[in-house]
Amino acid sequence: MKFENIVSDWQKQFPFLSQYTSSTLYAEADIILIGLRLDKIMSNTYRLILEILPLWIQEKRKISIPVFSVELFNKKGEQFFIKYQLHEYLFEAAVECANQQFGLILRENIRANDIFRLVDSFSSTLITKHNPINWHRLFELKLALAFYSGEADLIDTVKAEIENETKYWNEKEFNHMFMKSIEEWKSDLYQKMENRETFMKQVQLNMDDKKISRLKRIHIIFD
Repeated sequence: MKFENIVSDWQKQFPFLSQYTSSTLYAEADIILIGLRLDKIMSNTYRLILEILPLWIQEKRKISIPVFSVELFNKKGEQFFIKYQLHEYLFEAAVECANQQFGLILRENIRANDIFRLVDSFSSTLITKHNPINWHRLFELKLALAFYSGEADLIDTVKAEIENETKYWNEKEFNHMFMKSIEEWKSDLYQKMENRETFMKQVQLNMDDKKISRLKRIHIIFD
């Protein structure tokens, strides 16, 4: 089966997603892009990845870097690699797994709590604990969602998580990886989320991008 037909099959399953690139299906959900990447493993094989991209970022090239991504696993908990010629045979099972694993946040109205739960569930499975490479973008997503909600208690909760986790990070290794201290990173992150008007203005600028503006819109619900 042709790859473009495979992409079309997935779009039919999640009709609120729009084709963003030849291998991605996204929707614009308030301050994020959310959707699926059909990641080509080899010339004849793909895997499905759920992605969340940030719309509050100033540098456009960095919008394409997910703040969260997790791949689809089969019912045995193994990586779900699908050969193009077996797509029709495996598609029903893949859709079932996708609905089970991603269904709560691949919908037209997404509960913010379900995003937090998925992120927390993913982070609990990380093999290497207390590695800032794994955590720094997850924290940015959680803090951005909290800031967008306007709920002071939620913002304080996420900041407390950040302060607690960063106690375990190695300052020298962090500086080598990010070219800044841990305190500088936290300060930069918190500064991004200080002014709601500036934050939302940047989100709107990115939403007005020609490519992004063509996507269907869904919403995040805070309850």
